[in-house]
Amino acid sequence: MDTFPSSTYKGFDLYPLVYRYDPPREWHERRPDRSYNASVVICREGLDPVTAVARIFKVRAEQWESLGVAKRAAIQSGRDIVDGLVEGENLIGL
Repeated sequence: MDTFPSSTYKGFDLYPLVYRYDPPREWHERRPDRSYNASVVICREGLDPVTAVARIFKVRAEQWESLGVAKRAAIQSGRDIVDGLVEGENLIGL
């Protein structure tokens, strides 16, 4: 994870986590080039996400074909969570 947040939004630091998605498949199936899943770590602005209270949220969407698009989606998802637009996700306790 990066040392510095990728975005700061309304008093929270957002750290996107992007990782390669490798779906289970049979040996004879075609393999997609690459696809990625994403999550976002949210903590209070200025605090270290490793030592401070931080929460990880999985981005609720399909996989992305580009690392940059997945990273932008994670940041946008973090902003939506901070704004309370994602049902079932909240920042209580942060």
